[in-house]
Formats: sequence, structure tokens, C-alpha cells
Amino acid sequence: MFLSILISILSLPPTLALAGEVYKWIDEKGIVYLTDDLYQVPERFRDGVERMIVPDRLDEPVQRSEKIPSPSAAEPESSSVTPPRPRSGFIPFEKFKHLTEGMTEAEVLSRIGPPTREVKDEVEIKGYYTPGGMVRRETLVKRYYYIGDPDLGERTTVIHFKNGVVTKIERIFPPTW
Repeated sequence: MFLSILISILSLPPTLALAGEVYKWIDEKGIVYLTDDLYQVPERFRDGVERMIVPDRLDEPVQRSEKIPSPSAAEPESSSVTPPRPRSGFIPFEKFKHLTEGMTEAEVLSRIGPPTREVKDEVEIKGYYTPGGMVRRETLVKRYYYIGDPDLGERTTVIHFKNGVVTKIERIFPPTW
């Protein structure tokens, strides 16, 4: 059993070294199989597939949230309640340097996480004439905004996608007035 698991793991393509999803299933003989493509799992085993998330070896370790000390009895609480600030979508340079054009939307989400703001899908239509007639091309366009806190000097990152692939990455610096 151990040997079959080891052989299955060693036979995986090297692309699984990156972050992503891996599907695990066991056949009727007890042999464990792993794949990164759900369509490679035989249909009769798809109900029993276990989905595993593989962390990226380049990702920073997850930092635990800091505990906020409760106010002591000597400190009176302020009467004015300020609304909580939205979470910062700032991407530190250690993560930003791994973003490249040509990455898929899933790769971006697995490396950085969900965006602060997302501009929903837009369709860009282009057409041109050929000897065979009119050709129409539709492209699905989407933008992810990772908005940093300008008070802290954090940058905002805008990632442009066309048909699910990164086409442009912008890094916007906060104003310095």
C-alpha cells in the first residue's frame, strides 16, 4: 500500500509543485491515486474524491492575527464610535514579485487571496473582415483591485485579466502631498 502511494506521488507531473488543488481517490483494490485534473478521475470514483489544497512553496507562512489588548479599567472608553476600517488589500513585495503576465486567475487567487474589489466580467468585442467573411472575437475582461491603505503608504495593485489570464499588472503609489 505504501509503495503504491509513493509511486503515485513520484509519478505526478512537476507542475504540482506550485500551489493548487489535488484530487485524491482510492479504487476498489485500495490503490491511492492523485491528480490535479478532476477529469482524469474515472466517473465512478468522482463521488468519493477528496479535494486537497497544496500550498505554494514560495508563499509566506500564514501569520496569526495579533491579539488586541482589552482596555484596562483605568482607561475610560471613548464615547465616539469609529466605524471599522476595511481590510487592507495591500500586497507585500515578497508576494508581488511572483505575479507575472500570463498567470491564470486561479494562480493569482491562490498566491495572493481574494481582491479587495473586483470589477465584474465585461465582454470586449472586436470584429474584422477576412476573405471568408466577418470574424467576431469576444474577450472576457475582468479587473482585481487590491487596495492598500494610503495613510500607511501602502500601494494599490490592479490586475487585468483577459479570458482568465493576466494581461497587465499595475502598481499605484499613494499620493505624497
